[in-house]
Amino acid sequence: MPHVDPTPVTRNAPLASGSTKVAARRPRFVWPAAVALALLAACGGSGSGRQSTPLPVAATDPFPIGVVSHDGRWLTDAAGRVLMPHGVNMVAKEAPYYPAAFGFDDADAAWLADNGFDLVRLGVMMTGLMPEPGKVDSTYLDNIAATVSVLGKHHLLVLLDLHQDGWGPSVGSDGFPDWMTLTNGAENTHTGFPLYYITNPAIQAAFQSFWDNRPGPGGIPLQEQYAVAVRELARRFAGEPAVMGYDLLNEPWPGTTWAPCAFDAAGCPVLDQAELDPFYGVGDAAIRSADRSHLVFAEPFVLFNFGQGRTNIARPGGDDAAGLGFHIYPLSPDAEGSVIANAVAWSEQAHGALLAGEWGATTDPAQITREADKLDAAMIPWAFWSYDTLIRNLADPPAGLTLNAAAAQAIIRPHPLALAGTPTDVRYDATTRSLAVAWSNTMPGGRPFPPGVVSSFQLPVSVYPAGYTVSTNGTVTSAPNAPLLTIVALPGATTTTVGVTPASP
Repeated sequence: MPHVDPTPVTRNAPLASGSTKVAARRPRFVWPAAVALALLAACGGSGSGRQSTPLPVAATDPFPIGVVSHDGRWLTDAAGRVLMPHGVNMVAKEAPYYPAAFGFDDADAAWLADNGFDLVRLGVMMTGLMPEPGKVDSTYLDNIAATVSVLGKHHLLVLLDLHQDGWGPSVGSDGFPDWMTLTNGAENTHTGFPLYYITNPAIQAAFQSFWDNRPGPGGIPLQEQYAVAVRELARRFAGEPAVMGYDLLNEPWPGTTWAPCAFDAAGCPVLDQAELDPFYGVGDAAIRSADRSHLVFAEPFVLFNFGQGRTNIARPGGDDAAGLGFHIYPLSPDAEGSVIANAVAWSEQAHGALLAGEWGATTDPAQITREADKLDAAMIPWAFWSYDTLIRNLADPPAGLTLNAAAAQAIIRPHPLALAGTPTDVRYDATTRSLAVAWSNTMPGGRPFPPGVVSSFQLPVSVYPAGYTVSTNGTVTSAPNAPLLTIVALPGATTTTVGVTPASP
């Protein structure tokens, strides 16, 4: 979403061919490989919302192992550990629609890894993926794949996000190409953010044509063309270990009949079932025809993000390996908690995974801290909007005047990455730089872990430049002041706690 921000951010032109940026890097702490790996079997459609329970393997690697799965609301790895990544969005909204063209490269991935980030929600535009009817651009996929590879090299998970804002460039901001834009002659007011959904009839009509699955060029229905594109996307990334999953559509709008949905506490149950559920079924089936393992995330109508109403969508296609990717953009700070509560309520009913795929859209440190506190207290993984609000010019190294230091300091937060158990409490105090985490020593489904499975915590050097002190009832297995703290539960213990505070200079 092209959110308005009070701090100007340079929109970068694509770098000239062959140009690069170079930044000095602190060597990243290197860990030995896991002593054992377990890959999840392809899950069935039992409707339980729980993927096949992973084999309990001993895991000494602090990073997620194998394919990311879920157990109810919790993201999990192949060792059964609960994953709680912090991340950022990186979406190129202008041609040629991939981040590397604007300067996002290995230096940026290294900066993210060095500062404790674990996840990038990476934008994929239909304008780049299928610029002509029925024709997927393999070169565009190559460029997206190159960025995924760079991120994976630095242990960053990737969520591939089918992104749009205001439907597409011809009526709104970005997303779907002109040939998929069927407005039935509705007036295009060219309204800018944030009112373009409400005041531009052409955007509403374009969405309605999509939900109605109207025939496009050659008489082929729009959603069928979408399915061809995402099937090729899934085929390309089915075997990519860095990929966490797919986000089927960013911030969908409920077409021309949106008015009854606005500010209704019940949300849009009729339109959820009539528009979103069938479409998400199409998208999920297309992905599963090529990729049987990675997670699939659906998003509620964008009105959900304001905190005024619930969502009633099902897991995409009834898929067990699926979840809700929701956003937090409330009309007031008081509604931030409502968005989170509504997302948790959805998971309790639908038994799907939870991920806050977007939030923030600001460089105000106070707002960033407030919203991050709420997400961490709710124990929900998240991706901040967006990396290029922290880095003013992607063509330059992420340092010095290019870096918005105050915003970056607020978003860089110590946190658990992989817990050998089910989290019960996560708190970070940005003022004292104190982290407190507690968890039960069993998987969310109740299965025990074998001895020696580590829990890991991101403790960025930028937060603890003089080191840190650990208090725990477990056993610390990492080196003193390591940027990735690892802890093993004591034999027979039912719960484990850890507290981290800055070391005295």
